[in-house]
Amino acid sequence: AQEVVWIEQFFKIHHPRAACNMRSSFLCVLALTGLLGLKLHSAFVAQKLNNSVHKHEAKSELAGQALQTSLEFEQTDDQHTAWDSTLRLLAGAAVSAVLLVGAAPARADVEDVVIAVDEKGKTTSLTKEGVVRGKRLFNAACAICHIGGGTKTNQNVGLSTEELSGASPNRNTVEGLIDYLNNPTTYDGLKDISEIHPSIKAADVWPKMRSMQQQDLYDMSAYILYMNQVIPEKWGGGKQYY
Repeated sequence: AQEVVWIEQFFKIHHPRAACNMRSSFLCVLALTGLLGLKLHSAFVAQKLNNSVHKHEAKSELAGQALQTSLEFEQTDDQHTAWDSTLRLLAGAAVSAVLLVGAAPARADVEDVVIAVDEKGKTTSLTKEGVVRGKRLFNAACAICHIGGGTKTNQNVGLSTEELSGASPNRNTVEGLIDYLNNPTTYDGLKDISEIHPSIKAADVWPKMRSMQQQDLYDMSAYILYMNQVIPEKWGGGKQYY
């Protein structure tokens, strides 16, 4: 600044007009320099602000991506957790089913079902063919009134083991049922009912009984007792099952 003053004084002494022009030019240059400095400063500040905004946006974008990634991971973890829970539930159900199946008694084969023949303790068993034959005979001669082991004409007396055992004479053996089919009586055994119940004795009244042989009666009686053991909760249950 001091050098500028000396130069200005020199021109005042030797070239007054030039000094004035010089001062004006210097002031113009100084003003332009100031404006340029302000513009550069503004541009620098603007660039700095712009960079700061870009950095902030970049940080915000990174934060958003990080948050989205975190949410995706959490969602994936939730899905994995739900899937793991489902797998555990299914595995538990499978194990329970296996245990239940293992604990349930195995259904006996046809030949394993023991059937009482008489009151002395004699027993027998049926083959699959015997069951089919007994069922066919029963359906042909008895099912019209005794479907499913019940009795349409008297719901109080069916063909369940309990009800057969309560009759007199006892009808819960093969021989007891054969005797009844040959010569039926009332539940207490006091009155003949051969003409109102299919029987060999009154075969002239019951056409389906005319061709029946004693072996047919045996197979049919064995089938009735077999069904009592295979489906005891349904056989003789009446209308609630049939």
